[in-house]
Amino acid sequence: MWEKTFDDIDLETQPKDSLFYIPSFKESTDPILIFFIILTSVLIVVVAIKLCIFQLWIEFLGSNPFLRISTYPLVISAIIIATGIVFRTILWFRYKPQTIEAGEEVEWPSVTVIMPALNEEELIEKSINSIFTTKYPQDKLEVICINDGSTDLTLYYMMRAKQRYGDRLKVINFENNLGKRKALYVALRKSRGEIIVTVDTDSKIGRTAIRNLVIPLIKDERTGAVAGRVAVLNEKENFLTRMLSIRYSISFNFGRAYQSVYGAVFCCPGALTAYRKTILKKFIHSWINQKFLKVPCTYGEDRALTTQILKAGYLTRFQSNALVYTKVPTKVTQMSMMYLRWTRSYIRESILFAKFMFSKYRTKNRIIPIFDFIFLNILHPFHIFFTGILVYSFSVNPIFFLRHMAFLVIISFLLSLYYLRTNRSLAFLYGIPYAFITAFCLWWIVPYAAFTMKNQSWLTR
Repeated sequence: MWEKTFDDIDLETQPKDSLFYIPSFKESTDPILIFFIILTSVLIVVVAIKLCIFQLWIEFLGSNPFLRISTYPLVISAIIIATGIVFRTILWFRYKPQTIEAGEEVEWPSVTVIMPALNEEELIEKSINSIFTTKYPQDKLEVICINDGSTDLTLYYMMRAKQRYGDRLKVINFENNLGKRKALYVALRKSRGEIIVTVDTDSKIGRTAIRNLVIPLIKDERTGAVAGRVAVLNEKENFLTRMLSIRYSISFNFGRAYQSVYGAVFCCPGALTAYRKTILKKFIHSWINQKFLKVPCTYGEDRALTTQILKAGYLTRFQSNALVYTKVPTKVTQMSMMYLRWTRSYIRESILFAKFMFSKYRTKNRIIPIFDFIFLNILHPFHIFFTGILVYSFSVNPIFFLRHMAFLVIISFLLSLYYLRTNRSLAFLYGIPYAFITAFCLWWIVPYAAFTMKNQSWLTR
């Protein structure tokens, strides 16, 4: 499936043949989306009253001493989460990607694209081709591919691509697998570009991706890194990949967009991010030797770089017009292992960010990242606690549980609406079943990740 779609996608906009495409959504997307969000919010209140949701909660939480005690953290958390969603939505609507105005003269910097690869024989050559077909000055573009001890034909396809592109493509070969972090480090030291762009080799970038990615770095010297917009390449492969496409759009693109407004994107993804090389040089040695709980860090290299850039006082931005389509897991077990790896690095870097977020690490916009940090980290214990209470409620009051399942459908519908702003497709409805999978099947990932932080296995290799 991936092979069939790889060459067909234009990657500048959402594919026109995506499921339930809505052609009438053009420049009026924002007003229509705001209307639907308000309408759904009103519907949530009406349904809550009709189903006696609030009254049921009061009766249920007062039914025994343990539940009475849990009332206070649940109410406080719910208020913080609701306030956070409203505030984040306001910031999100303020977000706009930076562009070059007509007639504006630009001196494009030299760029080195770094692509580490492990056993990507089916994908690597097409990924390289997508880099060299971008609309960026070719005389200022350098690509470095690293074969990280692959046991398949990855190196062969790299060398075949080198015959086509010559000196513009450098190939580094590791006989043994040394890990993505070391591959990036070696390539960085050999790079000539002023800007370093990382691209995953199971991905394909849009034709204007590098150009758009570099714009914030040109316009503001305070910007240290710029994240690209990650979308799902194999969206149509099965039901899970369709749901993950919604998750990527809402969790990543929504989150990075509103964080970009105040210049603190917490994770600039390895799939597509541009870094200012002079900034990387300041901490690259501590990054390559990073340890946590006295164990060398192997994964989460992108989030670790982002934390270091923020700590150094620089801004991190997001460009929704810099597109990269990447392959996602097709099985629940693969998805769970991917989330587990991400969550471990999330916990590690959150602890490290918390150590300096109250300091004067930069002159402006320090308060909002603190509130957002608190909001993001209260979600996980609330999720676990709330899910536990709902499951318990089923054993004592099945009607209470079933009414809340109907209520949660409407809430998940509201949250899935955020997909419509960047993807004009009724595929956002896949966000509803995904919300239930997250709530009842993936709750274990955060606590398990916290208890297994020393495990540095990549898990999905």
